[in-house]
Amino acid sequence: MHNSDKENQTNPPVSVDDAQNDGLSALWQAQPVTTINLSEVKASLSSERTKQRWYMLVDSLAFIPAIYLLVITWEKFTFVAHAMFVFMLVTALPLLVYQLWLRRVAAFSKDTQTADHLTQLIKQIKNNVKIAVITKHSTWTAVLFGCAFLVERYFYGELTPEKVMKMAIVMTSMSVVMLVWYVWASKRQKRFERQLETLEKMAQQR
Repeated sequence: MHNSDKENQTNPPVSVDDAQNDGLSALWQAQPVTTINLSEVKASLSSERTKQRWYMLVDSLAFIPAIYLLVITWEKFTFVAHAMFVFMLVTALPLLVYQLWLRRVAAFSKDTQTADHLTQLIKQIKNNVKIAVITKHSTWTAVLFGCAFLVERYFYGELTPEKVMKMAIVMTSMSVVMLVWYVWASKRQKRFERQLETLEKMAQQR
């Protein structure tokens, strides 16, 4: 292949998170054994601080419409359905609190000594891996809950052909969305694991 052909080739787009991870990897490889550019680590921690605060807000607000819909439709469902909804809330609420706890490291980090920034960033990326795992497994549990609700409606609800069609469409759409969400969470988990490996190597050079 001629040089002109190589020059005409275009590289695939790179996401912001991937670029950040590649930057950290390049940073570690470029530094001497005894020195680490902590200014880059400080900038990464600052970025994580902003993102985690937004994630905490979104995670908390996401519960409001779910609870609202449950309240206004409560009388339309049977005792079995009520028990399923209560079980879902009792299970989901502790998970929400746990995720908020995992986000706290970067969300409430302060600009203290520069040497502490790398330690804080490592802790948050470790927690990000855990959050990605929770997100990934929440997808198939949501599909299972949807299937269980359909079974409940089949035995206890008044199913007309129109309702069956609507429920089938909703369940199919939900399954597709959860599949995409699962793939997205899996990719995030792997990316965080690579980023964590890079940061831990940087920490060993301190």
